[in-house]
Amino acid sequence: MLEYIWLSLAAWFMGFFPFLEIYLAIPAAMAMGLDVVSAILWSSFGNFLAIPIIVLFYDQLSKIKKINKYFIKLSQSKFSHRISKNGFTFILIATPVVGAWAVAVIGKFVGMEKGKLIVSSAISIGLYGVILGVLTELGINTFFS
Repeated sequence: MLEYIWLSLAAWFMGFFPFLEIYLAIPAAMAMGLDVVSAILWSSFGNFLAIPIIVLFYDQLSKIKKINKYFIKLSQSKFSHRISKNGFTFILIATPVVGAWAVAVIGKFVGMEKGKLIVSSAISIGLYGVILGVLTELGINTFFS
C-alpha cells in the first residue's frame, strides 16, 4: 500500500511539474510500476491541478518576481493569439501540446472565462491521458511480452 501511495505521488508530481507534465508522467509512472489506470488518473489529476491554481491565484502568484517573469514569457508566446481567437476549441487541442501551465496563463492573460478554461482543459487532459496511457500500455505489451 505504501508503494502505491509513493508511486501515485510521483505520478501526480510529474504531471503537475512544468516541462514534465502528462506526456512524460504517464509513461514514467507506468515504467515505475504503476498500473495504467492509476498512472492516467494521478498524472492527469496532477497536470489538471495547475489550471485551477493558476486561474484562482493568478494575481497572488504574479506578485512573486520569478513566477511573474515566467507568466509574462508564457503570455507572449505565439499561442496567445490563437487562444484568444479560438478559445475553447484551441484549448481542447493545445493543452497537452503547449502544456497546462502555459494554457492556464495564456487563457487568464487573454481574459478567457474561468469556467471554459477549466472545463476545456479538463476534457483535453483527460482524453489525452487516456490515449497516452492506452498507447503506452500497448507498446509495453508489444515489446515486452
